Formats: sequence, C-alpha cells, structure tokens
Amino acid sequence: MKIKWEGLSPEEQRIGRSIFLLVGSEPRLLEFLFDPMEFRIRRRAGILRDEAWEFSDAEQLQIRVALDIWSGSGHVQLWELFEGWEASEWAKFIRAMGELKNLPSGTLC
Repeated sequence: MKIKWEGLSPEEQRIGRSIFLLVGSEPRLLEFLFDPMEFRIRRRAGILRDEAWEFSDAEQLQIRVALDIWSGSGHVQLWELFEGWEASEWAKFIRAMGELKNLPSGTLC
C-alpha cells in the first residue's frame, strides 16, 4: 500500500512519514490502518483498536502508537512499550518520533 502524498500539508506529510517509519515495514499494518484511496484512517480509532486483536502484541502496540501519532487516540502508556517491544520496534519508534519532531536524521539511531 502506498500513502498518497499529493495535496497534503507539510504537517500531514510529517505525520504520514512518521507512521510509515513506525509500521511501513509491515504492509498489512498500513492496510489495516489506512483508507486505500485517501490519507485518512479507514475506521474510527476505537474500532481499529478493538479489531487489532488479530495482530501480535507488538503489532497491536505499533497500531496504537500510530493512532496516537494520528490523533492521540491510541492510548498507549510507556510501560506497555517497555514490556511489549524488542529492539527492532524501539528503533522504528525512535525514528518515527524523530520524523514527527523534525529532528535531523543523523541525530537518531
């Protein structure tokens, strides 16, 4: 799945790139989150959180963090990330947060 970047504001582009850095290596997570035709989530955040049961615990956290990036609606607590993620998920998260905050890419892992 490709995110359609045309017509997006710089902030929307930054949000999209951040989410892509977080979950983009897993195309099925992008497909789960986004409408295939527009830059928007495909369902209300609460419904997506409920439907995420089919994914692994680590993937569910990625989905919830993506929803937090999107609209603050993932309701992730930091302790959950410490308990549920391995180094690879943390690396994606750090890159995603760097993109979201406009940090130069050389300053992150």
